[in-house]
Amino acid sequence: MTIQHDSSAGTEVVTSQQVSDAPQDKEGTTGVVQRIFKFTTDSFGPLIPLFAGSATIKALLAILLKFHAIDPKGGTYLILAAAGNAIFYFLPIFLGFTAAKALNANTFIGAAIGASLLEPNFTSLLLHGSRTSFIGIPVILANYSSTILPIFFAIPLFALVERQLNRFVPKDLKLFLVPMISLMIFVPLAAIVVGPFGTYAGKLVSDVISALFRANGLIAGGVLGAAWTFLTIVGLHIALIPIVIVDLAKGGDPLLATASAGVFAQIGFALGMLVRARNSELRSLAGASIVPGVLSGETRPILYGLFLPFYKRTFLYVALSGAAGGAIAGAAGVKMVSLAFPSFLSIPLFAPMVPYIIGMAVALVGTFALTLIFGYEKSPKKAI
Repeated sequence: MTIQHDSSAGTEVVTSQQVSDAPQDKEGTTGVVQRIFKFTTDSFGPLIPLFAGSATIKALLAILLKFHAIDPKGGTYLILAAAGNAIFYFLPIFLGFTAAKALNANTFIGAAIGASLLEPNFTSLLLHGSRTSFIGIPVILANYSSTILPIFFAIPLFALVERQLNRFVPKDLKLFLVPMISLMIFVPLAAIVVGPFGTYAGKLVSDVISALFRANGLIAGGVLGAAWTFLTIVGLHIALIPIVIVDLAKGGDPLLATASAGVFAQIGFALGMLVRARNSELRSLAGASIVPGVLSGETRPILYGLFLPFYKRTFLYVALSGAAGGAIAGAAGVKMVSLAFPSFLSIPLFAPMVPYIIGMAVALVGTFALTLIFGYEKSPKKAI
């Protein structure tokens, strides 16, 4: 599933025809950026219907829970929750497949690289500490479920190496030797490189955000509201959760109270897409992604289904509106008093509530208005 311009409306629609939203430049920075964007689009595009369907299941469950129509510990709920959560939890596997396909590499090896990071023997290492070793090389352990960094790091390198292996490995040995070498190289490499990056980058983010809140709530709220979307995409938002839990034990947490603006800004973007889009498939995708965000704060369908694959330039809308909303909540000293994902249903868990509502409304309406006024993509160019 890719995107194509609608010249009559000046917008983009979702179609099955591969097009480019800018002239191809095979040399220089522009060409590299376009190839990265194309890789991102081709990797996420095939997963978009699955994001939408899974998000709808999660929204349905949130509604049933709200009206106490289902037992959250019962088999019915847990089985349906598994159906709705699978694409997100096992995202490294799905993304390993589609990313490898986008680079004309072996798709099943790509999926296996992602699956290896979720394999029970590997994940059980976390039960015994945060570090291990591989042939004497220190490995910092991390939870790779729902992440995209390991795949976006490992698969492009795997695609390059696989081409060379297919050239030099004897034909009679390719059947087992190419997959064996690929897995033996890139599973450890992903763990060795991405683990430390996530750990140290996450610690840096949490230290900076904590320092900002100690210095000035307005500035800290603005920074976190603007950055929350990007932090969520790369998985670094998880680094703030331990701080949130500690703050809650002390009476209230300002981090998620201001980060909520990023969530509401994302919902505003999807709402703008729903209203502005001319294509029924795109409207359906936007509508399906809004519901779980509104009910449970689950915005990954928006991020992975709309924002990241196709409409990256709208990050500015989300960042600006998120910064404004977060700054309002931060300046008013809003805190979350009980742990919950930011959503419409969790609004009563933030105090003082009035400035929180104002901040979130600014974030949502701001992104919605910017999307309507300025559109969500560049002016149409000739597809090639």
